[in-house]
Amino acid sequence: AALWDNAELLEDLLHADQLQHIDGVDAWGRTPLHAAATTENSSCLRILLQSGADPNIPCGPRGEYRTSLHITAEYGHVNNLRLLLCHEARIDVRDGLGFSALDLAVKGGHIECATALKTA
Repeated sequence: AALWDNAELLEDLLHADQLQHIDGVDAWGRTPLHAAATTENSSCLRILLQSGADPNIPCGPRGEYRTSLHITAEYGHVNNLRLLLCHEARIDVRDGLGFSALDLAVKGGHIECATALKTA
């Protein structure tokens, strides 16, 4: 549901018995929050965070141990990034290649994301 930003389905799942799996991982070690981070202004990102999803869980090795903040910074999704920061996403975490979210924002030329991270 999070991958396709299907908020209605996600809410149905979370109101059923699936809340216990909010931080469950796929074969790449990605959580629903990682998937939601790839869509700018994701409704699912907000729902997951409000439901208690942990923004600081890194992906597995196939995902280079990136957090949802790394992914959002790499994509240049500044609104998602600000939302993650409001939910205590850690800016000091480095991925498997040694990059911080700020490094990825700068590398991608995402100035708004870089500025938001510098002032966080």
